[in-house]
Amino acid sequence: MTASSLELRSRFERRIFFLQLVAALLLLLLFVRVADLQWLQHEGFLLQAERNRVNVVPILPTRGEITDRNGVGLALNLVSYNLTLIPERVEDMDAALIRIKALMHWSDERMKNLRKRIKRSRDDRPVLLADKLDWEAVSQIAARLHHLPGIDVQAGTHRHYPYGADTSHVVGYVSLARGDDVKAGVLSSEKVGRRGVEHAFEKRLHGELGSQYEEVDAHGRRISAFKRTPSTMGERLQLSLDIRLQQAASKALGKRTGAVVVLDVQSGEILTLLSKPGFEPNRFITGLETEQWQEWINDPQHPLINRTIQAAYPPASTFKLLVGLAALQEGAPLAHKSTQCRGFVELSDRKYRCWKRKGHDKVDMHKAVVESCDVYFYRLGDQLGMPAISNVAQQWGLGQKSGIDIGPEAVGTVPMMGSQQGTRRWYRGDTLITAIGQGSITATPMQMARAVAAIANGGKLLRPLLLAGQAAEIERQIDVKPEQLQTIRSAMRDVVASVHGTAHRAMGRLAWTAAGKTGTAQVVAEAQDDEAQATEKPQKRKHKDHAWFVGYTPYEHPRFAIAVFVEHGGHGSTGAAPVAAAVVRAMAEAAEADGAKSDAMHADTSAGDEMPLGVDEGD
Repeated sequence: MTASSLELRSRFERRIFFLQLVAALLLLLLFVRVADLQWLQHEGFLLQAERNRVNVVPILPTRGEITDRNGVGLALNLVSYNLTLIPERVEDMDAALIRIKALMHWSDERMKNLRKRIKRSRDDRPVLLADKLDWEAVSQIAARLHHLPGIDVQAGTHRHYPYGADTSHVVGYVSLARGDDVKAGVLSSEKVGRRGVEHAFEKRLHGELGSQYEEVDAHGRRISAFKRTPSTMGERLQLSLDIRLQQAASKALGKRTGAVVVLDVQSGEILTLLSKPGFEPNRFITGLETEQWQEWINDPQHPLINRTIQAAYPPASTFKLLVGLAALQEGAPLAHKSTQCRGFVELSDRKYRCWKRKGHDKVDMHKAVVESCDVYFYRLGDQLGMPAISNVAQQWGLGQKSGIDIGPEAVGTVPMMGSQQGTRRWYRGDTLITAIGQGSITATPMQMARAVAAIANGGKLLRPLLLAGQAAEIERQIDVKPEQLQTIRSAMRDVVASVHGTAHRAMGRLAWTAAGKTGTAQVVAEAQDDEAQATEKPQKRKHKDHAWFVGYTPYEHPRFAIAVFVEHGGHGSTGAAPVAAAVVRAMAEAAEADGAKSDAMHADTSAGDEMPLGVDEGD
């Protein structure tokens, strides 16, 4: 073998070795990759394969129902069908939506809103296209689900508010989850409480999600379902509200604007929380149209405002009750004496007039409360001074939130000397005006109801409670003597019982004895000189005075405090007191009905789930 042949063979063997080495390395890499796939990444790929084969579909929980104190439904769940869509499982979104539009006969505007909702939702979460559907409405789609991957028809429930606007402010409403809700982990197809009890107790009412595993084919079409974890229904809430009283108050107010609050004076439970006008909460369930929302927003009567806690007004003569208590506590000389009412008092060059132009003649505190004499309280306020008036107002709950579970809540205004209108001086006349509940002092109907409840129960300022069966929460015990309270209570009783009382005509013949105080809050300041008064024109509605009544019943054994406010209702005696009378009559009728029902069931009226309105034994 020649040298050249040996050289050639050597090069050939080196090439063979190199190829063998490369082949060995490739086999080693292949072995490592196979080992990585088979052992190291086995669980991950298995999970991915399962996800391609199995879908996890959330099961929405049924929301807890809301009832009144007697178990009457205020927020119910009615059986219906829901149409949902999961974006990542839809092969052709445009084609799918066009087909749904044709089957459901939906408008272009509705489809535009649906596209926006789908766009802001997560691809792996169901989007609610429509709810509150009956079988006739969804049957066309249900029969074609095998051609519509990612779209499903589910049997479920929808929220219904049987008493509509009458309970809209206290119960509230639910609507579809918004962007912030979705970011917080709520599904875009879920309903979330927006106002009232629905919002305040959202966590308790909502319930917990369940899930269902579904086997699907390569096109995302469902083949079978397995491994179902049921959802947990939300908590059923029983409110202290009595729908009978709520409806009686609504009927008495009629089409007028106003508010009615009824509290249990011993527990603080709320039996009535009515603000009119209200709004129709059922309109929110399927999505509120822009036109309806704008109509409510622009309505001059502002139906979206809860006047019981969100609107503060001058308390007018109802505030005289607290000024009287301040005078008794502070030992003001006039508190135990009489004065002469000639129809006005003069301060410098100005006359401060009484509502009764001819005057009340000789008047003491009792008569001043019964007949609502302004002159007496002008002089009483002048003796007390503004610091004492401000202090007593705050003691009895004005100028602060009541602590009710729903909100937002207005605090009203308790003026302090030197604080009115920025840097403007506080004048002596400001104190006189404040002493009769006019001027810059304001209070909500809830605040006035709390104050009257405290007068009735011996000075315990209670937190108003919305849930039935809660223990009373005493915010504070006001430092007031029993005899001082009795002086005011006796006068409040004669406001109703005496023929000279301002509420006698409306409330003097009720089955339950009552005590109270009327008030007329001026909207436009009256002229104080005789010549100007003679030229005043009749009032338009927006310039009419506001009407107030506050009180409690029964007088001998107080159980319920009531505050009625009628916006532009005129005089308290004719605008608000008749509403209070209607509510007290409803209380008596409800107590009688509950008592008869208890007798028929051979059960004590204080036992069981019904929690009747009946008064203490002997009332």
